Amino acid sequence: MKMLKVGMPLPVVQHAMTRDGLDPSVLEGDHNKPAQEAKPAGVPLKEDPAYAKYFKMLKLGLPMGAVKNAMERDGVDSSLMDGDHNAPASASKPDGSSAKKREKDTHRRTRLHWEAIGEVNSNSVWAALAADEEIEQLEIDETEFTKLFQAEIKATPTAAQSANGGSSSRNVVQVIDPKRANNGGIILARLRMSYDDMAKVVDNVDETKMTANQVQGIIEYMPTPTERKALREYMKTSQGGSEEKFEKLCECEKFMVAMISVKQSKMKLRALLFKLQFRGCIQDLAHDVFSVEKACDELSNSVRLRKLFGIVLNIGNRLNTAGPSEKRKASAFSIQSLLKLNQAKAFDNKTTFLQYVVLVVQRNNEKLLDFKDDLPTVAKADKIYWDQCINELEEMETQLEIVRKLALHEANQKKNIYALPKKKDSQDDYDSDNLNIDEDMSLEEEVGLLRSTKIGMFALGAIKKVSQLRERVEIAKDKFSRLLEYFGEHGDAKMDVHELFAIINTFCRNFDDAREVVEKAEQAKVR
Repeated sequence: MKMLKVGMPLPVVQHAMTRDGLDPSVLEGDHNKPAQEAKPAGVPLKEDPAYAKYFKMLKLGLPMGAVKNAMERDGVDSSLMDGDHNAPASASKPDGSSAKKREKDTHRRTRLHWEAIGEVNSNSVWAALAADEEIEQLEIDETEFTKLFQAEIKATPTAAQSANGGSSSRNVVQVIDPKRANNGGIILARLRMSYDDMAKVVDNVDETKMTANQVQGIIEYMPTPTERKALREYMKTSQGGSEEKFEKLCECEKFMVAMISVKQSKMKLRALLFKLQFRGCIQDLAHDVFSVEKACDELSNSVRLRKLFGIVLNIGNRLNTAGPSEKRKASAFSIQSLLKLNQAKAFDNKTTFLQYVVLVVQRNNEKLLDFKDDLPTVAKADKIYWDQCINELEEMETQLEIVRKLALHEANQKKNIYALPKKKDSQDDYDSDNLNIDEDMSLEEEVGLLRSTKIGMFALGAIKKVSQLRERVEIAKDKFSRLLEYFGEHGDAKMDVHELFAIINTFCRNFDDAREVVEKAEQAKVR
């Protein structure tokens, strides 16, 4: 207006208003009326930085309802999204006058994320429901509805409020890595056991209070030497009493502090895991070893399998030595050759060598067709990997040796037979694995010490079972070696257990398939 008063032309003034982001059309109206009636001008809504994140949500494919919910949660008027996105947004900003900023919702509400249908057909169920007065008169218990689907939003205390003694303050990680602390806290929360109780369970190697999965979960969060040192320094140097300092720690740190008070805690935790897993491991290994033993016996003792191999050898020699070539007859064939019997075909391009073997067996000794009944264990033994069994047994023996040493150390501490250990500095690693066991003691002395503790009694029983299993392993190895010799498989490249049994089982399946084809062909001839 001042520009007009000094005599500047109206077009020049309107141009200046446009440059400043104002609506020049207001000068064409009554200059005595309020400016609020003028059309607002400015940056389009979709380009306004204040609303950029909401339009980004739309570009990412989020439904309009979800975007509006986000706007309401942020205290922004969501009805703006119903208008023209190319229209100016200046009047919708917090300092604008045409749209008021919505207050933040004080309650959380359950949302049903369905996909709404805009238009419905007159003959649809929705049209019928719209005319149903009973639906409109549906009685709803508003109190119950509110209680079920609405909850008050509780204000999260700030760091300052927590420092001032807020009752809902959260413990802050004081010493260890925050990510490790968070992951450890999640694992520990599943145990539903106090850290003092955990410490007692580990100290006593008590297998009745925790499962193997629980123990395996917390092994990773046993304190490292660096963490033990840092936690001791914190508990020693921080202000306040020990209980107050302990409560300020996060859950994972509290667990670590409790474990620091247990001598040889890592070794005891491993021993506890070994106790929990021992019965299942020893049973599984014994089952596999027994299966290999029995499968070897079945293959060696099956008369029907031996006779069937004889028929295969006889027919094979007839094929290979026919004609003027004067080839010598084979005296045996490799076990691998069993897999090739269904590959050779007659000149009718239908009958395989194995099918012909089945025909010959049918005509000569039908009992041989069921040779597979002699091999019930072999059918399952091809799933056993012998090298893996040996590795598991060796690992079990290694863990058992650790348990034995721990048991002797515990008995030594209990009876005070050996010299007292030197007093350690408070900063030393309290969880040392060096047990200083006298390996020169007699067998009678060792057994006497082991019998004096619970973990020692377990070690004695476990040693006996593992020794027996080791004997069975050696027997099974010997039987398998003799089985390879029985089949003529010898030399540097020997088969392993899994390979041999897999070949036998594949041959059995191929034989059954060939038998089925032959029987169907015989039935077709009868018709």
